[in-house]
Parts: sequence; C-alpha cells; structure tokens
Amino acid sequence: MTLTTDTTTTASSSGHGTAIESVLEALLAEIMRGNYPPGARLPAERELSKLLGASRPTLREALRRLGEWQLVEPRRGSGIVVRPLADWSIEVLPAYLRYARPSPTMPTTGRLLLDLLALRRVIIRDVVQLVAPRLVGGAGTVTARVQLARAWAARHTPAAFVRDDFLVMRAVVEAAGFLPAVWMLNRVAGVYIEIAAAITNQVRVPDDYVESSNAYLDAIDRGDGEKAAELVTAYLERHDAALTRGLEMIA
Repeated sequence: MTLTTDTTTTASSSGHGTAIESVLEALLAEIMRGNYPPGARLPAERELSKLLGASRPTLREALRRLGEWQLVEPRRGSGIVVRPLADWSIEVLPAYLRYARPSPTMPTTGRLLLDLLALRRVIIRDVVQLVAPRLVGGAGTVTARVQLARAWAARHTPAAFVRDDFLVMRAVVEAAGFLPAVWMLNRVAGVYIEIAAAITNQVRVPDDYVESSNAYLDAIDRGDGEKAAELVTAYLERHDAALTRGLEMIA
C-alpha cells in the first residue's frame, strides 16, 4: 500500500505543523476507508514513516492526536491498533464524512448527519431549559442577541452564519455561568461548525430565524425554561426538516 501526503511540499511552505496535518489526514483517510479497520494493527513505525514520506517525530505527533481522539491505541506486543468504532470521539466525525466507505458495520454519512441533527435538538432544548431560571430578570441574553444580529447579517455566507449562530447559544450558557455546558460547546465547536456549514450550504437560512430566536431568548429572560425549550425545538425542527429530506435518501 502506498500512502501519499505531499508532506515535503506542505512542510516547506507552511512549516512543520502542516506536515503533521498532512500525515494526520492521510492516516484518517486510510482508517475511515477501511484499509485499517477497527482491530487492525498499523504498520510498524519505521515502515509507516517510509510509506507516508514523513519523519518519525512527525508521525509520532500525528499518532498522538489520533490517540487523543480515541481512534488508535498502543497495545503491548501488537503495536498501534485501531480501536472499536464505539470508542471513537466526536473529533473524528468530519474525517468520517470525508472518507468513510460505509459497510454493514459502519453507518452511512446520511445516517450520521441525521443523528447529529437529532442530537443537536436534544442538547439545545435541554440546555435552554436548564439555564433559563439562572438568567431571569437580568441582562443575560444581551450578548446572545448581538451574536444573533451578526449571524443574520452573515446569512448568505454559510460558514460565517453557522459560526455566529453557534456563538448565540454559547453566549447564553456563558452568561448563565453554566461552565460544564460552555466546556462541552468549546470541545465540539470546531467539529460542529465544519459539518453544519457544509450542511447549511444546501439550504437557505429560514426567514423567521431572527423572530424565532428572539422569541426563545425572550422566554429565557422571563425564566420560562419550558417555553424557551419548546420554542427553540420548534424552530430547529422546522429548519432541520429541509436538511433531512436529502439526507434520508442516503441514510
């Protein structure tokens, strides 16, 4: 098997960090395509370094990152082994969507995206319901409304819209001092924004985005968590309906 990464070119133009990213991407592609399925052992470091055209320090750093994402692990007597699919962390999702070749043991990208949208609705609903009582009577949604205006202004640029829309919810939970939720959002931000921007590129931002968002923020200001959760869930269900029609065909 020959792996190509163009690490020489990218490393010379952008520095050592780019070489690591190239090697990381090559390894992700091979794993997601099933060339190294769960349970498989990667080639020995010397061989893998040669296949990738990468230095061993660069390879080790790429493998360390894969280990942080729970994609691979060192096993005594076996070398570096790909972990079971259920052990992987959310950071691998963009690479899965780029490279995976679904099989009976691996879900389709459509199925994963549908599940991601469903998970988003549940998380946002529950977070909104939890934080509303902590923000009643204050100015807790002021920053969120500023971000809301920025998101609407960027509605014709999917990547910018998704980033600013994400920051609306982050502003709400930060204002509530709900640190576990802030930390969770920090962890998934890059993954969510990358994927959501790609999905949102297929449909327009709903005309009622500002109206619907202000309605649930108003409910938060009143401390009415149940109403806020109801409103934000209804909006997300309407918005996701346009996205899921296409995804259901490939699920």
